Amino acid sequence: MTRSILEKARSADLRPQSSAGKRLRVIIDRARDFFELPPRHADGTVQRHMQLMEKSIGRKDWLAARDHALALGELGERFGDAELVTKAGRALRRLKGGNRAWQLIARSKRVSGRPEWDGSDLVGRTLLVDRRAGDLAIFLQFASLMGPAVAAADRCVLFVEPRLASLYRRTYPALDVRIEGEDEPDAVGADVFACFETLAEHFWPDEPQIRAPFVPLKPNPASVDELRRSYLDRGPGPLIGFAWGSLNKKKDLPALEDWRALLGRLPGRFVSLQYGEVRPALSDFERWVPEHIIQDSSVDQLADMDRFAAQVSALDMVVTVSNTAAHLAGALGVPAIVMLGDRFHLMWPASGNRIAQYPSVHLIHRAGRDWLAAMNDAYGEALSILSERR
Repeated sequence: MTRSILEKARSADLRPQSSAGKRLRVIIDRARDFFELPPRHADGTVQRHMQLMEKSIGRKDWLAARDHALALGELGERFGDAELVTKAGRALRRLKGGNRAWQLIARSKRVSGRPEWDGSDLVGRTLLVDRRAGDLAIFLQFASLMGPAVAAADRCVLFVEPRLASLYRRTYPALDVRIEGEDEPDAVGADVFACFETLAEHFWPDEPQIRAPFVPLKPNPASVDELRRSYLDRGPGPLIGFAWGSLNKKKDLPALEDWRALLGRLPGRFVSLQYGEVRPALSDFERWVPEHIIQDSSVDQLADMDRFAAQVSALDMVVTVSNTAAHLAGALGVPAIVMLGDRFHLMWPASGNRIAQYPSVHLIHRAGRDWLAAMNDAYGEALSILSERR
């Protein structure tokens, strides 16, 4: 994250605005930003499938939308259109397109002159993994894939975002962790290269029984114990982390007052995991659940992701919108509820309440309802999670 974005994130008041009295936007309009028509092709088939996919998304016919995304992927490969291949692959992630999604995205991210790993034997070879494109979340979504990669290769090198280096080194001691921007990938002496989606293509097949198992990232245990003790010193648990905002203004988020219905009914203490200027929002939360809100100034997720990981791991569960807290909880294996609006989200599935990359995460879709109805679902799910952890 660049310095300017970091400063913006630190100072932003990310309280979602109330949507009372406003009509819901049509889902097809929400998807349109993502599914912009690619350059025209001679036969017009691309445009036809794109339009049909948008219509299918609009009526929530996910099976039909997936069929059109599959067709677009084949057309993108045929025409050599990397942009279309990428769009089709990303759509298939949301539409439960299985291994085909990883195949398409991996193909679109190949680097000319670098031999991409094809799934062949890595004994005696050096494998280099880098993200190539994507934000911080990509290192969390695919973190557990580094286990089989390290086991398969004679030497495995990963270029990682600086804030995550400690987490990766602690989790995978045999992994050669390099910091992005400090070394050149071509100078490492790798035999083959891979992006994260290439690893997913080979380690996450459609057959569940042979899929590489989930491996959580390991936080600093001493920091986890320290933070948990300090929070429980303020009153009895359970400890529930929560976050309500995002810099992405296109996200469909619950209004601040919608959280009142959830926090006011759950037991324990509520630990803020929200970045940005949180004081205005926390003053409201403190009025709704007095003496139950914890804001820990010793944790700055924008500067020290390792301590943020320890904070999340110190909790009994997390309830959040789609943001870094959601991805980090999933990568750590911490039980989490993620509240999803009606937009066609970048990586979360369009239907269903679980995601294979994050076995501990439970998804709550707004699904065209008032957010209070979705919060009621979250309340029931939270009670179930807490009862299992007793």
